[in-house]
Amino acid sequence: MPPVADPGITRPGETRRDRLLRRDGAATEAVARLPHPRWLTAPYGALSLSANYGVLWFAIAAVPWLAGAAHGARTFLFVAGSVLVTEWITHGVKVAVGRRRPAAVDPTLGGHIPLPRSHSFPSSHASMGMAGLLTMGSLYPAWLPALALLTAMLCFSRIYLGVHYLLDVLAGIVLGSVLGVVFVLLFRALT
Repeated sequence: MPPVADPGITRPGETRRDRLLRRDGAATEAVARLPHPRWLTAPYGALSLSANYGVLWFAIAAVPWLAGAAHGARTFLFVAGSVLVTEWITHGVKVAVGRRRPAAVDPTLGGHIPLPRSHSFPSSHASMGMAGLLTMGSLYPAWLPALALLTAMLCFSRIYLGVHYLLDVLAGIVLGSVLGVVFVLLFRALT
C-alpha cells in the first residue's frame, strides 16, 4: 500500500474544499483498506446489498402488517413511502452533484460487492436508513436500538466496501434525518 500524504497538512494553493475532499479521501481509504476476510465481507456485503432501493426497509415496514398489527398496512405505507421519497430525493441530489464512487476512482478500494452505477454523493443507504429508523422508530420505539444498530452497520458498510466516501455517508445521514423528521411530523399532523 502506498503511503498516504498527511491529510492535516495544507498544500500551497489548496482551497478549503480541496482540503476537505483530500481528508475525506484519506479517511475513506483508511476504512476501505481494512482487512476484508471472506467470513465478514460476504455477509456484510449481502446486508448492504439488501438495502438497495430500500428493499430492506420495505421488508422491515411490512413486519407489523404481516404479523397482523392493528395499523400494519398504514405503518407499511408510512415507512415504505417515506423511504421511497427519500430515495428519489437522494437520487436527484446524486445526479446534480455527480461525484464518482471511491472504487471508480481507485479500483483497488472496491470489488467486494458490485459497484453501483449511480453517483456517490450522498449515500442513499444512509439517507434511507435514517428515514426508516426515524419513521419506524416513531411507531415502534422499542425497535429503536435494533434499527439504530442496523442503520449504523449499513452506513459503515458503504465505506468499508469501497462504494462511498465518508462525506457521502455523513451527508446521507443528515439528509435522511431531516426528511425523517419531516415525515414523522407530517404523519402526526395527519393522524
